[in-house]
Amino acid sequence: MADDNDSLRVEIGFIRRNLEEVHSAMTKIAAALERLTRLEERHAHTATALDRAFNAISKLEARVAAMERHQPMQKLTTNWVINGVWAAVGVVGAIAINKLLTGTL
Repeated sequence: MADDNDSLRVEIGFIRRNLEEVHSAMTKIAAALERLTRLEERHAHTATALDRAFNAISKLEARVAAMERHQPMQKLTTNWVINGVWAAVGVVGAIAINKLLTGTL
């Protein structure tokens, strides 16, 4: 009977240690699950932010494409304006030289 009690105590001790190990493992699993949940939440926020960024890039690409389509005409217009300014400067210069040469300033 004493041997039975001793063997039961030993087995109960083993069971107790096993339960403590299970409890420790469960605590670690709970902590890991909590970290995983936080990481998933961050990932979701990052994915949402990336979607917003890609949408903004798509809109910008459309705007840049429209600007590139109009660029040749804008270059032509810019050249016309610059040539017009130089022509006006030339006319004013010619008038000034004419006035200087004729002495009617």
